[in-house]
Amino acid sequence: MRTMLLAITVATTLLALPVRAETFSGSEVNLIGSAAMQNGELQLTGNLQGQGGAAWLTSPLATARSFSVTYEFSLANAGRENMADGVALVLQNKGTNAIGNVDAGSYLAYFGLDGVGSVVQTWFNNTAGLNIDGDPSRSKKAPVALGTAQLVTGSETVSYDAVAHQLSMSGTLNVDGKAFPISDSVSIDLAAKFGPSMYLGFTGATGAAFADQRITRFALTLVPEQKVVVVPGETTVVVPEEKSHTLLLIGLSVLLGLGILLVLLRRKD
Repeated sequence: MRTMLLAITVATTLLALPVRAETFSGSEVNLIGSAAMQNGELQLTGNLQGQGGAAWLTSPLATARSFSVTYEFSLANAGRENMADGVALVLQNKGTNAIGNVDAGSYLAYFGLDGVGSVVQTWFNNTAGLNIDGDPSRSKKAPVALGTAQLVTGSETVSYDAVAHQLSMSGTLNVDGKAFPISDSVSIDLAAKFGPSMYLGFTGATGAAFADQRITRFALTLVPEQKVVVVPGETTVVVPEEKSHTLLLIGLSVLLGLGILLVLLRRKD
């Protein structure tokens, strides 16, 4: 029954997917499906059935570069029996008009993107962790039931080490006022999965249940580009490019100082 109700609603939704540029925390995004900006917050779904939304940063990220994303979210169920269905921070290479399968709200509009995500899944699935196979239901179990809550808020920091090929997540879930720590970590080479670039964004869906699902704060930090120097017989050394420039300037300053000193010594002679 849940799938039948959703199929009717989604068929209408997918006929007219609005794509328009907005600004979210200073970043340009494309909004797909039910996604909209509400008072400076990114609303992925309203408190309605059959909604599926996505929002993507319009500028792609280099998969060879480390980064860190910090965001806050709110999933509100206004008096309904069970909360739908969850949200995900997603990395994918299908472009800024992409949206996953919303035939069931538990797919979070994420399934079908062949993406990598950090998932907070409610309804009866109750997951909160990283996923690398495109199926949100195969994420780490949440520390407490989320689908029966009235309000789930939280914050996460998702970081990627492009040299070690390590994706990690840590944060807090606040479930009806009670806090629970969450964390997860997986090994993955994003360059091998996506190629040289990828898109970062958020997805969410409701299916036949209800929830107002929002990203209320967002910040992206790009780590300075790095290079790997392999010294024979020694451990691999990772040198940030900016430090290399600093060392070069220090070296030039030392040489300049020595030159001035030599000139002064010659004058004394």
